[in-house]
Amino acid sequence: MNMNRLITVNFVFFIILCSLISGCTQKNYTTTFTPAAQQTPETLDMNYMGPRANIAVGDFTVKARGATNYIGDGLREMMESALFESLRFNVLDRLDPQGLKAEQQLSYSKMAKRDSRKLGAQMEVAELMIYGTVSEFESDAMGAGISASAPRVPVTTSASGKNAHMAIDVRVVDVASGRVVAAKRIAGSAASYKASAGTVFGTGEGPIPVSLGAYSNTPMELAIRDCIYRSVIYACHGLPPAYFRH
Repeated sequence: MNMNRLITVNFVFFIILCSLISGCTQKNYTTTFTPAAQQTPETLDMNYMGPRANIAVGDFTVKARGATNYIGDGLREMMESALFESLRFNVLDRLDPQGLKAEQQLSYSKMAKRDSRKLGAQMEVAELMIYGTVSEFESDAMGAGISASAPRVPVTTSASGKNAHMAIDVRVVDVASGRVVAAKRIAGSAASYKASAGTVFGTGEGPIPVSLGAYSNTPMELAIRDCIYRSVIYACHGLPPAYFRH
């Protein structure tokens, strides 16, 4: 009887010990929050009247854990709008190339009015393409780290002590040579966005794209807008001046 009791006690102790070891070795997903250098507001001169660069927005791939691929479409739309509103770029739309092609063909068909302008062979070619890779996406981030099992759902703006965060690896490519002419990791957060209140163009106004609708009116929306805004700031200041010639 005493032997059985001893075996039972040892077994319970073994279970507790395993649980403790498991808890100590559990891997946490640690985010790298917005760098201190990005906590201060960044601005653009919105009275700019100088030359522009020809640019088109490429695909936004999503590699962050906890984020789904469909958010890339929304980020691409927001990037296109923000680049246009920065006044530094002639943005060439590539979101619907088939639609543009169909409209050009229509201009040469018998369905078009005789005095309609022929649209074929008049599309400009982008000299630059900007791409993005979503490397971090934390809609419910707290402190310096977050458990791997933490929920990945939007938080309400009234939630205290929580701060949404995301990061995009942005690269700008010269179309003619295929050479990367600018690349940088851009981090954005709800707190950082609030620090820039009043200086945000484009990304701070208007509804969020449908593909990002799940994050509307949440800290994650602010983090997304902050990240796009800072990406455009970087494109304006980080590209070689020679591209701004139109």
